[in-house]
Amino acid sequence: MVVNKIKLKKVSAKRIGVAKKKAVKSERVSVARKPVEKSGGTKVKVRKAETAEARKPKVAIVSLTSCEGCQFVLLDLGQRFLDLTGQIELVDFRLLEDEEDPGGKLDLVLVEGNPVTKENEELLKKARQRAKILVAMGNCAAMGGIPEIKNYQEGANTIKHVYKYLQGINNPEIKELDNFVKVDFVFPGCPIDGEEFLKYIPELLKGNIPVIPDSPVCVECRKLGNRCLLLDKKPCFGPMILGGCNAVCPSSQMMCQGCRGLRPTGNVKAMRAALKNMMTDEEFENITEIYGLKDDLEEREKKQKTLEGA
Repeated sequence: MVVNKIKLKKVSAKRIGVAKKKAVKSERVSVARKPVEKSGGTKVKVRKAETAEARKPKVAIVSLTSCEGCQFVLLDLGQRFLDLTGQIELVDFRLLEDEEDPGGKLDLVLVEGNPVTKENEELLKKARQRAKILVAMGNCAAMGGIPEIKNYQEGANTIKHVYKYLQGINNPEIKELDNFVKVDFVFPGCPIDGEEFLKYIPELLKGNIPVIPDSPVCVECRKLGNRCLLLDKKPCFGPMILGGCNAVCPSSQMMCQGCRGLRPTGNVKAMRAALKNMMTDEEFENITEIYGLKDDLEEREKKQKTLEGA
């Protein structure tokens, strides 16, 4: 599997380079020529050619501390991702580009991973300064992801299970991107869904912020003809989780664990009540820690209690 990914990276990089060169050549605007009458014959005044490349949206895909799984989803799109790169100026994407980022303003920045190190933080803040639109790409960037489990468990002491000598080891609390910068849009999931990416990226390139419909994972389950796990007394977070993943986990008889985050109208109280006879409170809490869902649940429950008290 790793070998295939590496091969894809190399082949894709070569194909993108060829595609870009062809795009620049084929889309180049013909030189405008204006005849000027002078003694000794007609001379031609040449206006500087303007290329379509200069008008393409400038995009950067930035990787912080992450597994880069969301970026590999883009490579897995194959030719469709190559076609997309022909429509943009891809300033930075370390899985493919070897050229140095020249700096300057960017139309769109997609960020994967957690800002764990000081270098990550600086990179993220610079990306925000340069970007018209900044997008959190994937569960880690949007919700803290699996690395955030550390916050829920032993916190700072977790590092003792990894390093024998702790001196000089930076061990910050794991936080989502929006704790550091403004995030304009989120591609949810662990990893993101490639089809969803292709659906919304055109709007982002136009400078618009899409809205993912407030629809639960359950809707996709029903469309696929899946039998609801809850009917068989098997736990599933599907009713309160934002759909868009094509119900990949329930389709494999695995409960939805909430990697896409809460729906805007997801009812946490009702979900807890429905799962009372299927799992213990401790099991519920443990599962919400896997993808960083626990923080969002606590915040939603506080709001619900406030509304009920009012």
